Amino acid sequence: NKKEICKIYRMASEEQTDDRIVKLRSGDGEVFELNANAAKLSKLIAEAVFDDDDDADEDDEDDADNEIVDIPKVKSECLRKVIEFCEQYVKEPLNPITHTMEADSFDEIVTQEFYRDFVTVEQPLLFQLVQASNFLDIQPLLNLACLQVANILMGKSAEDIRSILNIPKMTPEEEEKARREHRWIFEA
Repeated sequence: NKKEICKIYRMASEEQTDDRIVKLRSGDGEVFELNANAAKLSKLIAEAVFDDDDDADEDDEDDADNEIVDIPKVKSECLRKVIEFCEQYVKEPLNPITHTMEADSFDEIVTQEFYRDFVTVEQPLLFQLVQASNFLDIQPLLNLACLQVANILMGKSAEDIRSILNIPKMTPEEEEKARREHRWIFEA
């Protein structure tokens, strides 16, 4: 449920400030630092670093500051953007995305300027943000990035969408098979 997820993230951002620093290593080896409150937006990172917080003692806090979490599926350029999103989200959470693109424009759905500008990037980086937010399990970023992808695809022809998403053209035999197996898609 979207409202429950937003409530959890807002509660996490309202909790006491956690001064620990989490170190993340990108797939291409660059190490980044992120404050613990922002890092907790990622369920993957939270489970890797903070799962034992109930048993925390002073040694555990030192471990959190020294441990490097490998993020092998995310390159530096993209991880830098993910960190930027998480840090901003702690300061000003993204308003819940509750509308469909059919009813509203992207700017009407995403009213906060930072977040609108955040996903106004080259398409390869946008697609990397979708993959990274899915891998890191950062639901608000995944929702925002997917909404921007939907915005880009809105009103495009099948051929344009195929090109944007780098989907190879089907052979006539593959298309016929797809039409037989998935008739409901081709019914208008």
